[in-house]
Amino acid sequence: MGSTQDVLQHGCVILVMKQEGIYDKFLEGFTQATQGLMKAAGGPFEEGVQHGPQVSQTQFDWVMGYISSGKLEGTKVHVGGEREGEQGYFIKPTVFVDAKPDMKIMQEEVFRPVCSIVKFKTEEEVMELANDMMYGPAANILTKNTGHAVRMANVLEAGSIFVNCASAPEIGLPFSLCGYKQSSLGREMGEAALYTYTQLKAVHVNIGQVL
Repeated sequence: MGSTQDVLQHGCVILVMKQEGIYDKFLEGFTQATQGLMKAAGGPFEEGVQHGPQVSQTQFDWVMGYISSGKLEGTKVHVGGEREGEQGYFIKPTVFVDAKPDMKIMQEEVFRPVCSIVKFKTEEEVMELANDMMYGPAANILTKNTGHAVRMANVLEAGSIFVNCASAPEIGLPFSLCGYKQSSLGREMGEAALYTYTQLKAVHVNIGQVL
């Protein structure tokens, strides 16, 4: 599950948008997978573990704060939404549904085991929803229609777009790990990363009449 993998070093899924025709079927499968992760919680060095704890009390409280915010704003907790066990900083993988674009969990990068699933009807609607966020790190497009994928990739405000594949950037590509808007600081990987070590300067010389 992308929303529970390594945090910040690689990134996590924080928002899933599904067309209404397949929404219910997808949500059912996603729910089963999430519940399976709850049964595989433990220490990072234990065999078979797929879901680990938060690193500290501060981090635990920070994530629970986002979950509380979602509840207070009226989002429905479909799965999880609470502490896992009484020891350690474990949080049950959490899935929100019926979230609205202006809610905190839709606007900010939680990057923890918290994910929102949103239903949409048209391509135009999902583009508007996706681009309404203040962050734009990366986006994945899953479709059988290549034309739709190219059109959406051109419109999406995200630093990296992956079509029918996982987040596996090619080191030679520019902008592989950058983000749009408030995501990331500058560019990483590829030729574009080298410009981090340069400083632009504008020099204006008048070679005509002396002012």
